[in-house]
Amino acid sequence: MRIQFLGTGDAFCSGGRFQTCFQVIADNFNFLIDCGATSLLAMKAGDMASDLIDGIIISHFHGDHFGGLPYLLIDANYQAKRTRPMLIAGPPGVEKSVQNLLSVLYPTVKIAELSFEVIFKQFNSDNTIEFGPLAIETYPVIHVEEALPHGIRVLFKDQCLAFSGDTGWTDNLYQIASNADLFICECNYFKTVSTSHLNYPTIVSNLNKLNCKRIILNHLGPEMLDNMNSVNLECSYDGLTIDI
Repeated sequence: MRIQFLGTGDAFCSGGRFQTCFQVIADNFNFLIDCGATSLLAMKAGDMASDLIDGIIISHFHGDHFGGLPYLLIDANYQAKRTRPMLIAGPPGVEKSVQNLLSVLYPTVKIAELSFEVIFKQFNSDNTIEFGPLAIETYPVIHVEEALPHGIRVLFKDQCLAFSGDTGWTDNLYQIASNADLFICECNYFKTVSTSHLNYPTIVSNLNKLNCKRIILNHLGPEMLDNMNSVNLECSYDGLTIDI
């Protein structure tokens, strides 16, 4: 898998970073993990066509993680004239949540009337779901409960890409990160303690138990960006590309 970090910032685009969005290519299957409100802009800045995207996995229903979906859908429909299906996976109620958001921003646009079929797949924390050639495992994490936050494991052949989503500390992170080739872990704060986001000391103190091959910190807020000289773990940045 090849992972390109299109957006690595928080909800406020701290440091001028785009909101969370990762493009992943597994053989010929091209998908996004999260699609923050700035994602289409990030894609266009990188000369990436929306029609290249086969699917999108959404970790939770906050605007900086799924708010870009309406723009991607209308771009695929009106600009790219897409005809092939698009997969979208997300927490329970994903189809309704995406349609509701689209209806607020573009009241006359209906998913069922797009030039292409959108196939929705709903997370089931007790089972693995199929997503094209991938298998997706999901685990509840601790964030804003109404956003239905999940951590994600993407399995392809013998590879595993793990993503914490937005979360405070939860022991489910051990399962999410276990034996992952790459674990993308949110680290919104440097020292501030929060029930809904992680800080740097908490990640460092649990590093040996996370049992992943490589960890990279993401969703960096102002406090993290102001203390980068004191951070010894690898941090993401917009445009970073990693092969696993």
